[in-house]
Amino acid sequence: MPVPATTGPAPAPPPAPPPESVEPTDAELVLGACHGRADAWEAIVDRHLAMVNAIARSYRLPQQDREDAVQTVWLRLNQHLPRLHTPHRLASWLRRATHTACDRQRLHQRRFVATDPSDMDGYAHDQDDPELRYLRDERHAALHRAVDGLTDPVDRRVARLYLDDSPDAGPISHRTTPNQRRHLIRQLRRSLRVNTDPSERRA
Repeated sequence: MPVPATTGPAPAPPPAPPPESVEPTDAELVLGACHGRADAWEAIVDRHLAMVNAIARSYRLPQQDREDAVQTVWLRLNQHLPRLHTPHRLASWLRRATHTACDRQRLHQRRFVATDPSDMDGYAHDQDDPELRYLRDERHAALHRAVDGLTDPVDRRVARLYLDDSPDAGPISHRTTPNQRRHLIRQLRRSLRVNTDPSERRA
């Protein structure tokens, strides 16, 4: 005699795989950063910092000049972010900006020639290129405005250590840790955005 088939609840279907997280595009991050989202700016830095550093290292500049060039790149991006015409090509913009900043540092470096100190008596200072002097002064003023805008006194102290260019100051790598420098760069970008005149942003 045939055995009747047993009846019962149907087996549950296998669970659906979790949806894959989709990384935001550069254009989406730029839009978020323009609207004041700190996480979007940090994501831009995290995504492209290695590329910017690699290009700067390829120029074999002294450490101080290399760090100045990288700092200039992020300052320029912060200032030009709302005016980027092709935000989806952010990586290309950063590559060009890094090459430009490194070329300027290399040009500036070549202007210094070893000279006997006795030959420098009476020599007028600040004889470098007017454009380079203007850019240096503008960057110096912007950085110190950003430092003054930091709310955390610890951040201000680290920033002043980072920016100390006195003759007896040790190398930046001895004065601050890599994590401090990375955190400081992010804090300075935020402070710079807050302390920038709106009319300057639209210029």
